[in-house]
Amino acid sequence: MARESIYNLVPEQYVEQPKPPMYRSKHDPTAPVTGSTFGTHGTTQLHGAGVVKKRGAATFGPSNKTNPNPQAYLKRGAPLELPAPTAFKYPDARRKPAVPKVEDRPVMGIQTAKNFITANAVEAILQVPQGLGETEPDYLAKADYGKVPEYLSQVKEEIRRENEMIDAYVMEMGRAQGAVEEPGEELIEMSAAERSELVRALKRKWDAVNAKYQKMACVELDTVGKVKRKEGMEKELVQIEADIERLERPGPVYVSS
Repeated sequence: MARESIYNLVPEQYVEQPKPPMYRSKHDPTAPVTGSTFGTHGTTQLHGAGVVKKRGAATFGPSNKTNPNPQAYLKRGAPLELPAPTAFKYPDARRKPAVPKVEDRPVMGIQTAKNFITANAVEAILQVPQGLGETEPDYLAKADYGKVPEYLSQVKEEIRRENEMIDAYVMEMGRAQGAVEEPGEELIEMSAAERSELVRALKRKWDAVNAKYQKMACVELDTVGKVKRKEGMEKELVQIEADIERLERPGPVYVSS
């Protein structure tokens, strides 16, 4: 059901849509209907109906063979005209030499005057040496095998200089922020074990505070104390997350002794 509105009482202005132009075919309407079976049935046939305009070699090129005669087909009772049978013979190129018969005797007593030792020596001397294939390089024979690459030493030196700059910057920022209150105090770097233990303790504290905060979500904040308690828990969670992020950040952490 449509909702009533005062705007429905105002008559809308009718805008007449313009008509599109009449469709005009790009084909000639007076051309005969070529290659169509429309109008070929009955006593009255249309002009050009059933007429196909054939063009030479219009589909697959000129025809080089004659079409079969549909009247010359094998009729019932007609004899088959087959070529005369001939004996099968293998071609000479494919046949192997015949196996010698039992009566055949090998030729005996053939001797040669060739000195095979001298012939083999002359053939070996005159033989052209064949090219050796490409052998794989022997990496064990390299001059720098087993040594540390020079670029790794450069990278380690750059990392060491960057760490020294970061340590100096952190110590300078600690002094600027008042981390060193007395001249006798010094900044000591925390060990990895101390940092991991402190991170675990902060995460346990975050879980405890978050559990209390989740319980307050179901309580109606109808007093000022409840509102302040909730805001304090939110600030404490944010501070714990910031401390955990600072401790998990790569780089040394310094504390005053």
